[in-house]
Amino acid sequence: MWYPATLKNPQTATTFSCLRQFQNLNCLGKLPVYDYYKALEIMTQNRQREVPKDRYRVLLRVIFQWRHLKMLKRAGRCHAQSGIDGTARGECAMDCPACPQPEKNLPDNWKEAGPEFAFLYTLFIAIDANFRLRNRVVSNEHRSPILGDGFAYIVPSSPYKEHIKQHVDQEDMSSCSGFQAMFLANSRNVQGLRVSGMAGICCARHRVWRPSGLGDLQKGERYCNVDFVFWCTIQDEEYLCIVISYDISCQWSRNFWQRMSTLTSDFKFQFTRSGVRFMVPKFHLRAHQPDCHTRFNFDYAPGCGETHGEVIEEGWAQSNKAAAQTKEMGPGTRAQTLDDIFGFHNFRNIVGLGGLCFSFLEYMLICWTDKVLAKRLVSAAKEFDQHYRDFKQFDNGLERSIGRKQLNEWDKLIRTWEKDHDAECPYEEQKGMLQSY
Repeated sequence: MWYPATLKNPQTATTFSCLRQFQNLNCLGKLPVYDYYKALEIMTQNRQREVPKDRYRVLLRVIFQWRHLKMLKRAGRCHAQSGIDGTARGECAMDCPACPQPEKNLPDNWKEAGPEFAFLYTLFIAIDANFRLRNRVVSNEHRSPILGDGFAYIVPSSPYKEHIKQHVDQEDMSSCSGFQAMFLANSRNVQGLRVSGMAGICCARHRVWRPSGLGDLQKGERYCNVDFVFWCTIQDEEYLCIVISYDISCQWSRNFWQRMSTLTSDFKFQFTRSGVRFMVPKFHLRAHQPDCHTRFNFDYAPGCGETHGEVIEEGWAQSNKAAAQTKEMGPGTRAQTLDDIFGFHNFRNIVGLGGLCFSFLEYMLICWTDKVLAKRLVSAAKEFDQHYRDFKQFDNGLERSIGRKQLNEWDKLIRTWEKDHDAECPYEEQKGMLQSY
């Protein structure tokens, strides 16, 4: 099959197999169009000993259209009654099948779950900024239009720009002392750049990028950018709780509800204050001030298990390979390329997750495969009994030495602090605390 270079009287065409091959090489190996075209040119020249006619710009135009049409095809938009124009924001993105999704993979009574089972229906997301995916002031939206604006992973450009215009004078987020030098470096050297980086959001457990979870940064990492991207990716969704992993949660969480109310008046009714919890990824936590080491620690958060919040860094490691080629692209080509790359990564991650296990029989059937969820289930099943036995031995030893009454008081102190972090923190060592026991 052939893809024509023009709609009227085409004289040049590209085979579907060629386009499929390039798309896989570009999404996986980040091979630029120019390098791929030069390779085809050299292979052709070696065979016919003549330099073929230049078809580089034709290939650029065909690939630009091909990415857009393939995205719509995979999302089934061509068969929708509303057509392509009726595509909703983020509808062409792939959702994480392992994360809770109302009306898809949750029971009918999930809203009635008690506190001990609320973690099953909690959404874990990771937020981070990437300053490698820059873009120079090259071309414009007239010469390089955005096809399917906001259809997949990048937020819609028009409302995003209108929101940014209202916060032109907003400064970067201040941070703990360990990040001061990094923030200053990222805020500088933006001359000649249309985009200084990207803010991204993915699920914090399975590294699947969220629909409408990516947005361009203009100068540093500002509240207005991250707020809008966060609001876009959770808008119109409902969860018992959202756990947010962000390396500067200690700053972003301040005045969070006030800023969200400027974006939508329904946010405070959709998510109560107890329904949004802020964490700092485990690796980044040690660079924060001591006050952050308990309040934003995954290890002290009930229902978080072994979540570390660093998976988004692994996702950036894949997309950073495309930084060199997207830096010199026009706005439309860049958006189309990044949507395609992030969609490819999501598809590969979802395939690698394997089947979800809902019974021991299903677990036995898939545990032999090299799948991520199966490996985690095997590890959790083995370690649960071991950790339970170790804890019971430790608990019985403390009971013999200091008594059950003291242990109950400590347990009450912990539960009080978990409900209200303004209460006395049992994990912070107080002066003379060790000597009192």
